[in-house]
Amino acid sequence: MKIADLEINWPKTIALTVLTALLFWGYSCQPQVASLVNPGVKITRPELQIELDAIIATAEYRLTELNKQQAFQDIIFKNAMLMAETGTMNPVGILTLLAGLYGIARGTKDLKDKVQKKNSS
Repeated sequence: MKIADLEINWPKTIALTVLTALLFWGYSCQPQVASLVNPGVKITRPELQIELDAIIATAEYRLTELNKQQAFQDIIFKNAMLMAETGTMNPVGILTLLAGLYGIARGTKDLKDKVQKKNSS
């Protein structure tokens, strides 16, 4: 390529250079939005999807925990109603109550240990 060719085709050369720069900029600069977890941080689409999946998983886990607690409350209420209606103690109901209390205590301890382990990491 000669200098004379550049002098003649300078508009094409500048346009090609600008277009190349814009293509590189457009390809390398991904769109960003504020993070769901840390609003001050800008994140890309894949990072947003990871945060969203983590939030959904946390919500599903907590919903499962609520369902377990509700089932436990239902068992206690049914046993209390049975004792109130019949005036007698149901040994199976008492065993169920004790097993449920043990399960809740054990689950709470395990959850506390997991949170402490995660926070210490």
